[in-house]
Amino acid sequence: MSKMRIAVIGSDQLDPDHHSALNALSEADQISAFALDTPPPPEGLETVTQAVQQDQIDAIVYAGDLADLRTWACFALQQGWPFYTTHPVPLTIEDTVEIRRQEQMARPAHLQFALTSRLHDAAQAALLKAQSGEYGELLTMRAVCGATKDEFLTAPILSLGANLLDLMHAFAGPFQDVSGFSDLSSAAPADAANIFATLRTHAGLVASLHVSTTQWRPTYRLELGFEGGYLWLEGLNTQQQSFGHEVLVYARSDGGAVRHETVDRFEQSDGAAAALQGFFARLEDPARPNLGTSLQAFDTLNTIQRILAADHVFEPIEERHAS
Repeated sequence: MSKMRIAVIGSDQLDPDHHSALNALSEADQISAFALDTPPPPEGLETVTQAVQQDQIDAIVYAGDLADLRTWACFALQQGWPFYTTHPVPLTIEDTVEIRRQEQMARPAHLQFALTSRLHDAAQAALLKAQSGEYGELLTMRAVCGATKDEFLTAPILSLGANLLDLMHAFAGPFQDVSGFSDLSSAAPADAANIFATLRTHAGLVASLHVSTTQWRPTYRLELGFEGGYLWLEGLNTQQQSFGHEVLVYARSDGGAVRHETVDRFEQSDGAAAALQGFFARLEDPARPNLGTSLQAFDTLNTIQRILAADHVFEPIEERHAS
């Protein structure tokens, strides 16, 4: 991989895991990354344009405000610039549709969202076990993502909650039936302190999701129940939240009896690093798999919006605030 010059936009909002991953790639002489001081659009777009015209950068890493993601992503795609964002999903479905439209018009396009949970070693190990067929059909799934409000930079359902939901999609595919409830701690459903959802796939698999900012003990867990055993993912190796080291707990049945439970521990914080390495590798070889695709981001945000919209209580609340 040749050395690439990376402009980081919104570097003051860069999370520790992406910051460490960029530093490691820079120290390995794979990239040269620098913070590009840019005002909000439209002025900031001109700053980046000048840097590109002066042959100073090869790709953009965007860590700025989620509200400006659509503008930056569409502008980069229109100019043919490779674009990676540390956000797992855009702010709205309308933003996602417009980004995907620009992506289709800009072929070949290099666009990647930070859907990193599925790239962690524990998640990859669990996916391999699930896909082996040794555990039989997946029947149930239960997910919890919770910490205190101070540990989230943005609305949890649009950050770590989105990553957890994307991981659920990796095991089960998109959900056909969605219902949800949000507590009344905020006028905006996405900012609610607790969001509960029940989901079902077309094949009949049922799942539940709880995203919380009132969790005394930080929790990041995905429980998978199969015909012939179970897989539990517990913890998340991240420098930002204290979810604990990743653990994969698994057991298979054998003629009706459950085998001895096995616990594998994973020490590295590698999701962001794997995502960035995949992004830069694909710039060198477009035939390599595309990670964190706009379709994955769309499926994830679409499910989130359906969860929030399912709570009928919020409609009259928002009407009262508007009046």
